[in-house]
Parts: sequence; structure tokens; C-alpha cells
Amino acid sequence: MEATVREALADPQVALVELAGEMDIGPAGVDRFRQILDGLVESGERRIVLDLSDASYIVSRGFGQILVALARLRTRNGDLRVAGARGPVWSAASAVGLDNIIKFYASVEEALESFADEARNP
Repeated sequence: MEATVREALADPQVALVELAGEMDIGPAGVDRFRQILDGLVESGERRIVLDLSDASYIVSRGFGQILVALARLRTRNGDLRVAGARGPVWSAASAVGLDNIIKFYASVEEALESFADEARNP
């Protein structure tokens, strides 16, 4: 799994986490993903977009880490949005009901716009 974190170009108040490839169990997979999300939350990030458009597989523990980060963000009046999930990643996420808990968007741009809409219309 490759993961990068960067400031969203359209909104510097949003952290963009981009995942590519397969997320498996172990130091290069779920453990690294948890460290990234924990680091963002601990550093004070309140709004995160998780771009899964290049992710091909995520183990169930990876989805668990998304929920942990979401809960931590929400206790800090923050939120996490998922963008670009499709194929097996979308199937797995919807099968476990994540789409009922987390807001999913077709693209990063739509996810960023949703944060901007909330800021304009609190």
C-alpha cells in the first residue's frame, strides 16, 4: 500500500490522504494507515478526505481504523469523508454498512465541496 498525506489544494483546512494499491495487515498496511490517521488527528486536523480512487483492496481492519479516526475527529467537532471508493473497496465498505456512517463521494472534489458547503451553511 502506498499512502500520501497532503494539504488539499482547494482547501488548506482539509488534509487529503491518498491510498493506492492493496492495504493488508502489517507494518506497510494497516499499521502505517493507523499511524497516518492518528498523526493527523493528534496534530489538530479536523477535516480529512480519504481518497480511495487508486485503492484496490482494504482489509477489514483498515475499515476499522477509518471508524476509529472518524470517532476521534467527531469528538473534536471534525469529520472524515471518503472519496473515489469503487470496485471491491466500495463493495466491502457498503457490505459492512460504512456508507451509513461515513459520507462517501464520487470524487475528491465533491468531498472537498461538501466541507466548503458546511462552512458556508453551518
